[in-house]
Amino acid sequence: MKNLLVGIITKFILPLLVLYFAFRTNILLGFAAIIALAAYFFTKRKEGLYGTVGKYHYSKGNMENAIKWYEKAASVEFPSTNTLVSYGYLLLKTGETEKPAKMMDRLMNRSIPENEKMLAKSIKALVTWKKGNLDEAIEMLEDVITKFETSNIYGSLGYMYILKGDMDKALEFNLKAYGYNDDHDVILDNLGQTYYLMGYLEKAKDIYEKLINKKIKPTFPEVYYNYGLLLHKMDEKEDALENFNKALNYKTTFLSTISKEEIINRINEIKGEIA
Repeated sequence: MKNLLVGIITKFILPLLVLYFAFRTNILLGFAAIIALAAYFFTKRKEGLYGTVGKYHYSKGNMENAIKWYEKAASVEFPSTNTLVSYGYLLLKTGETEKPAKMMDRLMNRSIPENEKMLAKSIKALVTWKKGNLDEAIEMLEDVITKFETSNIYGSLGYMYILKGDMDKALEFNLKAYGYNDDHDVILDNLGQTYYLMGYLEKAKDIYEKLINKKIKPTFPEVYYNYGLLLHKMDEKEDALENFNKALNYKTTFLSTISKEEIINRINEIKGEIA
C-alpha cells in the first residue's frame, strides 16, 4: 500500500504540482515545464515504446525493422528481461547465434527472478540446438520446464523430442503439452507430427484439421508442410498439394525445421504423381 501511494505521488501528483506552480509563475515557464516533463517521461518509457514498435513490425513480417527497433529498446540503460529475450530471439531467427548466446548468459547471471532466468535459458537452449547440440538443448529445456512452464517452452521441447527420435517420449510429452494448452499452434503441430510418425494417421488428421480450421490460421510453413505429408501418406494427393503450396506462402527462418527447397521438391514430386 505504501509503495502504491509513493508511486501515485511520484507519477501523477508531483508532475501536476510542477505544472501548476510553473504556470502560476509564468506562462512560458509553464510551457517549458510541459516540454521538460514530456522529455522525462519519454526517456523513462522509451524502452516500452521502442519494443511496441518492434513488435508491430514483427507482426507485419518486417524482420529487419523489428530488429532495428528492438535493438533500440535493448540499448537503454538496464533493459528488461522481456526486451532482451525478444531481441535475442529475433536475432536467432536471422541466423545469429553468438550474440544471443552472450545476451542470455548475461541475463542468467543477473540478480533477476527465477522465471526470468528460465526464460533466458529457454532461448539459450534454442541457440544450443541450432549449434548442433541437441542433447544438451533438451537437458536445458527439461530443467527449465520443471521451474517455469509456458506454451512456447512446451512447443520447443516437444519438437526436440521428435528430432531425438524417441517417439514414445515425444508422444507422452506432447500429450502433456496438449493438456497444458490445446490451442497452441506449435503444440498441436508437434502432436500431429508425432501421431503421423508413429503411424496413427487418423489421430494425426484430427489434430491437423483442428489446427488448420482455427479462426486465426497458423502463420508458419511447418504446419502446412507436415499436414501435406500426412495427406500424401493417406493418398489424398490433391489436398496434399494444396497444403504444400500454402506452406510456400510463409517465410522460413533459421529456426524453421524445413527449407523452401524441401517444400518445392514435395510440390514437384506430387505434381509428377498427379500428372
